[in-house]
Amino acid sequence: MKKCLPIIFAALLMVSALTGCAGRNSSPEQNNATAPSGETTISQPVTSTTGASSPTVSPTASAAYEKLIAYKTENYGEHSIADFNTTLAPTPDELTEFLAAVADVGSTISPSDENYDFFTTTITFSSQELYCEHMEEELTFSMPLSKQSRPCDYLDEDGETVYNFSCFVEANVAYSINAPKLVTVAERDKALLTFKEEMQNYLNGLSEEEIVGGDIKKMLIDKSTELANSLSTENMKLSPCGIYMIKIHNAGTEITK
Repeated sequence: MKKCLPIIFAALLMVSALTGCAGRNSSPEQNNATAPSGETTISQPVTSTTGASSPTVSPTASAAYEKLIAYKTENYGEHSIADFNTTLAPTPDELTEFLAAVADVGSTISPSDENYDFFTTTITFSSQELYCEHMEEELTFSMPLSKQSRPCDYLDEDGETVYNFSCFVEANVAYSINAPKLVTVAERDKALLTFKEEMQNYLNGLSEEEIVGGDIKKMLIDKSTELANSLSTENMKLSPCGIYMIKIHNAGTEITK
């Protein structure tokens, strides 16, 4: 039911950047485009704030939190992807409601919340899988990477450390679950998180000279190919990463690759 499209887009803009569909690489202008004729546009949930980083949890977000946390059963990780995702949203209408709840929670949850990992991994992965299946789009795992070194002896206006060298990478990994009845939630989560962790470790291990002077894009793709091969199984296939931007700041000089 394509009438679900506007609220699904709103939800996707609010969830964690860990995963996404191929369409997420479009520009913000495209993501905020007017819905096709005849559809009702539903805007993104807006959370009021009392400070720069202190969101006020609305009754809607609180209800959404309770709705989603109910899926964190004692053995949820042992469920198959097929069974778990079906439980989350058995019908298109329920998918709309589910993604709206994901959006509400994503706009308010704090990293200190004891259920933060559940929401930003398991729920996020499953919500994107359900959305991409509904829209018949390729499923991808969003994988931002960064390396920073040589901290300065001063902070920025937000009190954060400033670095003389930094490298930021925007990438994603396409994957497919060929046998959702045979892949558990825990197996999926581990495969995707391991891929990102190993790619981040690889970038951390490169020297500044290798990043600036070498073919950093090729190096990252080669590493991701190695990881995709080692982490793929007969039931779940991962592809080498697609890299969309590499931005390097080196002592005041900016390089975009």
